[in-house]
Amino acid sequence: MINLSGSDDARGSGSHPSYDSHEKRKDFDDSANALWSLYGKEAKSHDEARIQSLKDDMDGVLIFAGLFSAVLTAFVVQSVQNLQANPAQQSVYYQQQSVQMLAQISQQIASLAPQLPVNSTLPSPYPTFSPSSSDLRVNICWLMSLVCSLSAALLATLVQQWVRVYMRVFLRYSNLLKIARIRQYLFDGVERWHVLVVAEVVPALIHISLFLFFLGLCDSMLKNNTAVGVVTTVLTATCGVLYLCTMIAPVVKPQSPYRNPFSGLLWHLIRKI
Repeated sequence: MINLSGSDDARGSGSHPSYDSHEKRKDFDDSANALWSLYGKEAKSHDEARIQSLKDDMDGVLIFAGLFSAVLTAFVVQSVQNLQANPAQQSVYYQQQSVQMLAQISQQIASLAPQLPVNSTLPSPYPTFSPSSSDLRVNICWLMSLVCSLSAALLATLVQQWVRVYMRVFLRYSNLLKIARIRQYLFDGVERWHVLVVAEVVPALIHISLFLFFLGLCDSMLKNNTAVGVVTTVLTATCGVLYLCTMIAPVVKPQSPYRNPFSGLLWHLIRKI
């Protein structure tokens, strides 16, 4: 009889890989702590400097947008009244019509005895009101300016919220590798979704809002007083020319420190052309 116990013993005594004896694989050993710690410090220093600059810009935008919107609202409240009929003028008109009707009635009563002919005409209705083209332009410019200013304030608040969420990774986690991975993941998202470009749009909206206000102001002054309007227009045009120079200067001379939020856009457009 064939004895299979030997083969069983041999099979049982055969060497098999014991997975339980191996430790769970780690991403890095303790010797890499210094590397990831250095990476975390450098990344945090880089991000803090970048984000602090953004926060300072957004704080300035919020302060300016708040003050400018308050001033602009006072102008808008007055200019909007020019888009509808003046109640005081309507009241005066109807009072005059009432006086005319009373005069006609008194003439009719006085003419009963001698039977004199009386011209009895119905009062004409109040003329249809239509705002002037200047009032329309002024209100369009100032309302667009107010919308741009408030939109800039809203975007500035959102940008501040985004950067707070971005920097929270350094406070939420203690594992160095986890911090590095999540930070790089968020950093790639910031680059892919052009957060910095959106942040540059915020001051651009403030600039657009300011020039729309100047356009409406010049139009309003030219309508009310020609001399004052001309002076206001000349000063506004001078500011506009200087602003265009700051936009073109870094495109012509890259070393120029004079630039504005539209300089980068102009540079990209010229490159594509």
